[in-house]
Amino acid sequence: MSPPASVRPADPVRDLASRIYVELICRNIVVTETAAQVKSNPENLARISFKLAETFQRIDVELKAPSMPKNQEFDMKAASLPGFGEQK
Repeated sequence: MSPPASVRPADPVRDLASRIYVELICRNIVVTETAAQVKSNPENLARISFKLAETFQRIDVELKAPSMPKNQEFDMKAASLPGFGEQK
């Protein structure tokens, strides 16, 4: 029995960049009867894809920040809430 293969954790920026890259490549390819040609440099498209994905993730976090919980260290056990947990 072989040891389980190590699974890389999903990187949301890389996943988004790969989807952007595929879309950009599809939009920058010219197919003729005898050949296919990429109009733009694929390496530049990959760089742009990562920059777009990183920017998207950063803005996504900024926009979600106001709706996220503010007090992450609140301890329910230490809080004194009158009447909480009493049987009626």
